[in-house]
Amino acid sequence: MRLVPRVSMESSPYFQLAGPSDACRAVPGGAITDVHVHFTPDENKVYSHELVCVSGEERIVVPIRAIPARAILDFPDELDFSKCPVKGSTRKSLLIQNCGSVAAHYQLSTESPFSVVPAEGILGPGHTMQVTVGFHPLTSDDHFGSLVARCTGEESFFTFLRAEAADVNIGLSTYSLKVEKTFITTSSHTSMFIRNRSNITTHFQWKMFPTEEADNEEKRRLV
Repeated sequence: MRLVPRVSMESSPYFQLAGPSDACRAVPGGAITDVHVHFTPDENKVYSHELVCVSGEERIVVPIRAIPARAILDFPDELDFSKCPVKGSTRKSLLIQNCGSVAAHYQLSTESPFSVVPAEGILGPGHTMQVTVGFHPLTSDDHFGSLVARCTGEESFFTFLRAEAADVNIGLSTYSLKVEKTFITTSSHTSMFIRNRSNITTHFQWKMFPTEEADNEEKRRLV
C-alpha cells in the first residue's frame, strides 16, 4: 500500500489553508501541488505558524513567519577621523539611508569626545540624510566610541568611531620671563611670541593652570 503524504495546519485565527478543507490536504505520489496559505493579521507585529507534511513516519515542518513593514537604516560600519589636534574640533559627514518600507523615527547618540548633529528626526523610506559627527579631544590619545541609532520599535544600529588626538607643533618663543627692576608707581613690560608651526589655525586663551581639569578644580575651590 502506498502512503499518501498529507499537508495540514493547526487551527489559527491568522493562517488558514486555502481550499475546500482547511484542516488537511492529501498529495498523491509523484504529483506536485500548490499549497496556498491565507494570512489575516489584525495588528502590526511579527506572526509565526507551522505547515506540517506527514507521510508514514516522516514529518516535515515548514515554519511560516510574517514580518511587518519596518525601517532599516543603512549605516557605515566604521568612521575613522585619523589624526586630529588636541582641543581642536574636527567634523566628518555621514550619509544614512532608510532602506526600509516605513518612515524611521530615529535618535542618534554617542559619548564625549564625540558628538552628532542632528540628534533626532524622521527619515522617510528610500530617503538619504546627512549627519555631522564631531570630535573634540582634550587629551592626546587614541579614542574609540560608537554612534548609536535607535528607531521606534526597531533594533539599534551602530557605527564604530575611532580617532587619534595628537599635539601639534605650537609653542612659545620663551618659557621664562625676567621682569626688569621696576620702581614703585611705575610699570614695565616685556614681550613673548606664540609660534604656530602647523598648518592648523589655532585659538588660544591664557589661563593660570596647565590643564583644563586643574583650572576647573581651582574654580570649584573658589566657589
